[in-house]
Amino acid sequence: MRRLLESGTDLFVESGFLYLPLLFDSAMEREIQTNSDSTRGCLVQIDGKHYVKTLSLSSLVANYGKINKSMYGRIRSTVVRGMSVTLDGGSIPLGWKLITILFHIMPYFIRKKRGLERKKFGRQEILKLIAEKVAIPSKDYEGRDTFFDVRPLKQAAKELERLDSQWALPKDGVISPGELSSWLKRALESQIIAEERTRLLQEVHKREQLVAAVKEDLNILLYIAEQGSLEIDGFGFTRIGKGDDYLIYKRSGEYILKDYYGRSYLFPDCRVAVPTFNPFRPVVMEKYKHPFLYAHASGQEICLTKFSPPQEFSAKNSILVLEEGFNALLYGYDARRRRGYHSLDDPRRYVKTVVFDDYRISKGE
Repeated sequence: MRRLLESGTDLFVESGFLYLPLLFDSAMEREIQTNSDSTRGCLVQIDGKHYVKTLSLSSLVANYGKINKSMYGRIRSTVVRGMSVTLDGGSIPLGWKLITILFHIMPYFIRKKRGLERKKFGRQEILKLIAEKVAIPSKDYEGRDTFFDVRPLKQAAKELERLDSQWALPKDGVISPGELSSWLKRALESQIIAEERTRLLQEVHKREQLVAAVKEDLNILLYIAEQGSLEIDGFGFTRIGKGDDYLIYKRSGEYILKDYYGRSYLFPDCRVAVPTFNPFRPVVMEKYKHPFLYAHASGQEICLTKFSPPQEFSAKNSILVLEEGFNALLYGYDARRRRGYHSLDDPRRYVKTVVFDDYRISKGE
């Protein structure tokens, strides 16, 4: 696209579609005459020059961020440079992902035992449990954190509303690359203005909803958000970076696997985790070895066959991925088939890169 806009060749626009010059020779002329019905509407002739229909200009504007990320990023930076606010989360990154972890994922893995029945914790019971397990200091978070003040976001949205967010297609006819480039820049600026305003208003709505939802429990929730990590009864999470993304994990505890010869191997505790962003695949946080892990290292993905990972974060998807990874480590190894990257025993036909002899339980133990 860049070479096209920098060329000196005139282009043609009709009904929102861009037509490019067609190299015309005797062979092309015969093909056009032979297939006149199929080429009707795809070719136009202006002042003796032939142009062929290519792409929709509306589609070009809508997808330009993928076609030319660097240029799109520069235009976007220019548009938002004058904004007096950014979409950061304030000094304490309290967001919907943390709320989802606490009230929708944690209760699945931490259940109260009442006789033979295991029931999930409700919202207030989770908060009470956290308060029992963690010493929460008394702080006035609301007064000092910018997350709760949505007025700058609303003001920025109003500033963008005053800017031109409408764009029209160029007039039909011959257009130079320079004219097309100028039109494209104006169209992208207008699109970015509309997108940024929508994003700001959505952020205002999300923060107002969030503040209303947690208002009674701010002291506990904001302390957890400030700390960025929590573990209760083997379930926990830890923040990645400074935003609202986390590694959610469940401890395996010690467990035993058996090899082809019936010998037992005691595996140490590890944390099976799933991130709150793509790719949603289970990993082992510690430096660890297992037949379903490629090496003896930390942060490795667990080998899962016939598993299609989800594409978006949700409580249901996070629980699914955690259980898949957890079950693969504890119950997935088939000693007879020796499936995985490695086998527990040492058949001669395998080249061993990871050995498990130190995990083997002797007969006397």
